[in-house]
Amino acid sequence: MAGDWTSKGDITSARAKRAIAWGDKMADIVNRKTDDGWDSLLPMIDADRFVRRGNERDEPLDWPAYRGLLEQWESGGGLYEKTLHRASEAGNVVYLDFDERSVTPAGQESTLRSISIYEFDDANRIVAVDVCMGFHRPK
Repeated sequence: MAGDWTSKGDITSARAKRAIAWGDKMADIVNRKTDDGWDSLLPMIDADRFVRRGNERDEPLDWPAYRGLLEQWESGGGLYEKTLHRASEAGNVVYLDFDERSVTPAGQESTLRSISIYEFDDANRIVAVDVCMGFHRPK
C-alpha cells in the first residue's frame, strides 16, 4: 500500500483495516447498532499514549477526554454515516479520506469531508488520530 491511494475493497494492510474498523465501531456505537460501549475501542489503542487532534479543538485530547467527547456525541442521538473514498499508508501512518454525514433527532443534517490520520505503534495499536475537516455548504 505504501503511499498509494486505495479503495476500501482493495485494502489489504492490517493497519488500514484496523483504522477502518475503529471508525466502523464508532459509527455502530453512535447509531446504536451494538450494545458495546466506548471501552470496546480499547483493544485497538494504547490508551496511555493515545491523543486525538483536530481542527475543531484547541488542545489535543487524551483518551479519557476523547472518550468523554464521544459519550457526549452519542448521547445526542441521531444518525452518523461515512463513506470511505481512499486509503493510504506510509510507514506507521494510515490516511483515510471520508465523506461524513450526521442527522440530529430533529432532522438537522450536516456533512463534511475529512482526512483522518492514524498513527500506530510497533504493536499495531493506534496512538494518535488527527482529523482534518472541511464542511460542505448546506443544501
